[in-house]
Amino acid sequence: MVKKPLKNKEIAVAKKAAPTKKAVAKKAVAKKAAPTKKAVAKKAAPSQQKSYGGDAQFLASIKPYALKKNEKYMNAKQRKHFLSILESWQTQLQFEQDRTADKIQDNVSNFPDEADRATHEEEFTLELRTRERERKLLSKIIESIDDLKVDDYGYCASCGIEVGIRRLEARPTATRCIDCKTIEEIHERQKYG
Repeated sequence: MVKKPLKNKEIAVAKKAAPTKKAVAKKAVAKKAAPTKKAVAKKAAPSQQKSYGGDAQFLASIKPYALKKNEKYMNAKQRKHFLSILESWQTQLQFEQDRTADKIQDNVSNFPDEADRATHEEEFTLELRTRERERKLLSKIIESIDDLKVDDYGYCASCGIEVGIRRLEARPTATRCIDCKTIEEIHERQKYG
């Protein structure tokens, strides 16, 4: 077949027809894209509930307790508020501990490249270090829950005064008031440099 050169009229007709086809194609693509976004949004919601972003993110998500005038310190409502905070934190940390344990059991480390193996081991070491820190925090949370049950929670372990609602919301496992903790930190700095 021999191609003939197009005439000016044929070129103009081809140019006019092309944008019409593109416009139709854009509408079809737009219609297909909308349902996909909804499906992705629905799948993302359940995984957000189980994810744990660390201490800072958890503590930032705590709803502050609404103090009332002449309210007794560590009354039933306050104890319930802190118990729910501590138990939800404990649940999230235990979930992360279980996830790491499953990851260790399912770990297959057959890497032919030494650099890949080293990277994997470094990530694994970092994960274990994080879990060790969380394990220590978990024991403090359990200790705080036990203190709550025997009405010792919220009072300084050194001097016996109130730790404070806002301090406990910032650090639910706090066992010392701000003054005693400051003095303790000063002594540690002097002793260890």
